[in-house]
Amino acid sequence: RGRRQMALRLPILLAAAAGAHALVATPYRCPGATRITTCTSLPSATATGRAPLTSLMMASMAVGTASAGFPAELMPVKTNALTRFLTATQFLAASVVTILFWYIPLVPLYLYSLVFDRSRRRACDWIVQIWARCTLSLLFSDIRVEGLENLPPRDEAVMYVPNHCSFLDIFALSGYLPRRFKYISKIEILRIPFIGWAMQFAKHIAIKRMDRASQVQTVRDAVDCLKAGSSLVTFPEGTRSKDGRLMEFKKGPFSMAAKAQVRVVPISIIGTHLFQPPGSAFPMARPRGVKLVVHPPLDAPGKKKEQETLEQARAAVLSALPKSMQPLKDESA
Repeated sequence: RGRRQMALRLPILLAAAAGAHALVATPYRCPGATRITTCTSLPSATATGRAPLTSLMMASMAVGTASAGFPAELMPVKTNALTRFLTATQFLAASVVTILFWYIPLVPLYLYSLVFDRSRRRACDWIVQIWARCTLSLLFSDIRVEGLENLPPRDEAVMYVPNHCSFLDIFALSGYLPRRFKYISKIEILRIPFIGWAMQFAKHIAIKRMDRASQVQTVRDAVDCLKAGSSLVTFPEGTRSKDGRLMEFKKGPFSMAAKAQVRVVPISIIGTHLFQPPGSAFPMARPRGVKLVVHPPLDAPGKKKEQETLEQARAAVLSALPKSMQPLKDESA
């Protein structure tokens, strides 16, 4: 009798497994995504033509879970000393090889920019983007961008204000956001051989955080950069979050946007801290499932309205972050 029941159940189990495999193997394009990937919000059984059982099985296999009222979590990766060493070695080799290769066209393009495009240096921006994209691609990274329809026109200078929780944020933004921009970065980053030099060639803006005179000069340089037609990326938290949770925003980036009268574009960066936490010199695992969510632009801050824009931008960034990246005080609110 037991063998007969097993014989009757076996075809059902095989059919369900085959259906789940077909659904997993079939890619879907997420709304606003830059590449075809498996969506966390699954198509309905009616839309796919598959049985409800198949959709339920796929839902149970989806990476991450969603807490009530929050986007789905990105599951932490399991690593050991060997895998961390291999990932760090691969990342270091990929970044060094690509930056050395792209220095061949970078130097003449830098000299060209000094003569024909001194204020914006778009050719150098292009090299920085390719280098970042190549480095993460050689690491077999999976970076997705959502909300591309919210990006401003390519010729419009704006202030991008993303959250900041990992050194990988710079690679992800530079390589996968289809716009050219400069960073306001601490002076130590621009002093890193080859990488920092390339950022200086592209005319990124340096700041000494403990030097008041440097901060004043940075504001002037940033406003001049925006008025000249180049967009800026400024991390309004002022530093990387140690645990991935969003910190309070500082008013500086919004004051710069008000002085230059440019729009503000909030961006949520999700998951980079799981692969390279603050304090880690190299990624511990290949970035998989990292998301950049571009929110609708906010109008240029009016006179003495910087705080209002700040609050709107922070609320937009928060709206796409999973519960583990929400501020603790907001969780209890």
